[in-house]
Amino acid sequence: MKRTSPIRTICCLLIVMVAVVAMVGCKSKGGALNWGTDPTYAPFEYADANNEPTGFDVELMEAIAGKLGRTSNLTSGAFDGLLLALQTKKFDAVCAAMTITPDRLEEVAFSIPYYRADMGIMYNPSKNTITKPEDLVGKTVGVQTGTTGETSANLIGGVKVNSYPDIQLATLDLENGKIDAVVNDYPVCTTYASAHLDLKVINTTSIAGEDLTQLYGIAVRKDDTQLKNDIDKALREVVADGTYAALYRKYFFAEPPYLPE
Repeated sequence: MKRTSPIRTICCLLIVMVAVVAMVGCKSKGGALNWGTDPTYAPFEYADANNEPTGFDVELMEAIAGKLGRTSNLTSGAFDGLLLALQTKKFDAVCAAMTITPDRLEEVAFSIPYYRADMGIMYNPSKNTITKPEDLVGKTVGVQTGTTGETSANLIGGVKVNSYPDIQLATLDLENGKIDAVVNDYPVCTTYASAHLDLKVINTTSIAGEDLTQLYGIAVRKDDTQLKNDIDKALREVVADGTYAALYRKYFFAEPPYLPE
């Protein structure tokens, strides 16, 4: 049997070690970015005519995944269960037009804010006159469960709040005259009203003295600091190369008034 020299053995081991390190490096960079959303929230996430997920958040996450050298893998779920699914590792991030709030920060970490929004009140002007939040007193208001719209509506005394599992059900009841208004994020309200000309939306930045200006973030588990840092870096890159502005124009038909910093 031919004996292998010690030097040759060491060289072979070094080659194997380098190959293993390279494979580990590729694995950490590649693969899928698994994330969750509620695809009932146009124009941020919704199903297109072919029942494929699309929207501002969907394309933004695809761009972020691309910057990370990964593919985007979306999982759908009800909005009020997304953070629990994140914490139980059903996926690694949530991007769902989710406002960064103190309560949510106790459960998860967020990326740098990627979108700023006010609150909207949507109603039918042929049935109600609503010019300010106080006009909702004595009326029935639809909201989505677990959202800041639900929290905001409950700030107004004398309002009956009906909570729905998704905002599309609330808007359907508004159209059918079962409720008087919908309180929800302003850009979502305006998107819906643009296709239903009998509805009108007013913009409000405060209810009962509470500032309603909202900042959306991408949620990750608190201990996943590397992913948070990677997403923050990728967000800044999609801003720098113009991708963010292009997506904003595509879905909101305007120049972005706010950019992730």
